[in-house]
Amino acid sequence: MGKKNIEKNTLPYWLLYNYSIKLHDLFYREVYYINKPNKSNAKPHILTPNHQNALMDAMAVGYALKQPLVFLARSDIFKKKAIASILYFLKILPIYRIRDGFDSLKNNQETFEHTVRVLNNKRALVILPEGNHFGAKRLRTLKKGFARIAFSSEIAGNEKIDLQIVPVAIDYSKYDSFFSRLTVVFGEPFPLKPYMESYKEKPQIAINEITKELSDRLKSHIIHIETEDFYNESLLAAEVYAETKEPGFTNSVQARRFNKQKTTAQALNSAETHNPEKWNEIIQNAGILKKKTKGLPHEIIGSKPCSKNIFYFILSLLISPLAIPGLVIFGPFWYLPVWFVNKKIKDVQFRTSVRYGMYIFLFLIEFIGILIYLFTSYTPGLAMMIFFTTVITGVLSIKIFQLNYWYFLKAKWFKRIKQYPELKDVKANMIENIDNLLDSSNNE
Repeated sequence: MGKKNIEKNTLPYWLLYNYSIKLHDLFYREVYYINKPNKSNAKPHILTPNHQNALMDAMAVGYALKQPLVFLARSDIFKKKAIASILYFLKILPIYRIRDGFDSLKNNQETFEHTVRVLNNKRALVILPEGNHFGAKRLRTLKKGFARIAFSSEIAGNEKIDLQIVPVAIDYSKYDSFFSRLTVVFGEPFPLKPYMESYKEKPQIAINEITKELSDRLKSHIIHIETEDFYNESLLAAEVYAETKEPGFTNSVQARRFNKQKTTAQALNSAETHNPEKWNEIIQNAGILKKKTKGLPHEIIGSKPCSKNIFYFILSLLISPLAIPGLVIFGPFWYLPVWFVNKKIKDVQFRTSVRYGMYIFLFLIEFIGILIYLFTSYTPGLAMMIFFTTVITGVLSIKIFQLNYWYFLKAKWFKRIKQYPELKDVKANMIENIDNLLDSSNNE
């Protein structure tokens, strides 16, 4: 599948997409997709997510909608013909910049023709407007390339596309772990059409206006922490507060929890300047929690410490033997990428992307090898039954390991409270101060 029919689905792409999406969702402890657009009613649109976690951001958006999307990426990665063919197969189109050479800009016209065809065939485009990834919950200055692409696509389509821009918030509870929480929140689309006349008269002004519009909308949707010196403390305060107020595992609970975390972060941003006394107290409390809990995730710190979690941890250990078959069969392919990325990849936000790519390849090779062995050793029916049983053992081993790990952390949290009883008061004081801060913000 080349760029000339990039909007179409082929059987190989469909198989790869469905295989990789199962693998993707399996490795997160929790996955939430909130406010997903209705595909049947959606107008042609460009999805514009924040960019914190390398290639996993694109995967998160692509898998959230359960439909193939077309991505735009910088042209320099298309230089080698073999790599370009793979990228086209993966539905990625090149976009040329001045730094690629002024003469290369004319190649964008062909890309815009493809984007028009994609949009007219009810396929969405994905552009990451921050340009590159950055491992902090903070929106950076947006690049203007998304605006140029949007206007150029609309013009190439004779202004009949009625293109919509959709801000998307992507959030990870931890960047370099698959056993974390992934949340994807879709904002309300806004149309390109009101900016078209301005673009025809003064393109740069229109580009600046729509870039600011998207920046404001994204900033209102994502968790945005402005302080740099006390970033970790501010983030932990917002996370623990939201976790304490909205416990649970449903999509609606996570929508409320994410919103609380977002509004708390906004209130803390404002309080640093306008209410420094209250802000300092919250940051100090968060600093104590951070120091005394020694790296426990906010989901654990936000939960109620309970002695029964020790019992649950022991119980999870008792069922661990059920994970041994899956660990023996799939364990080496699981831990090889972990060892490799920790040793070779310095960019923490890029580690999960490399691991994920390695998992797709390694497990595919292993599955093919298992199938070849089974079909040459058993009847087709028995071979398929053994194969699916083998896959189930692999999934079971991952789930049991997640369970072991999670209840170990919960038991550790209970132990920390016993060791440092003042942590309860510190947490309660922080929650109360944030309550007061939010109340005063609402009354203004």
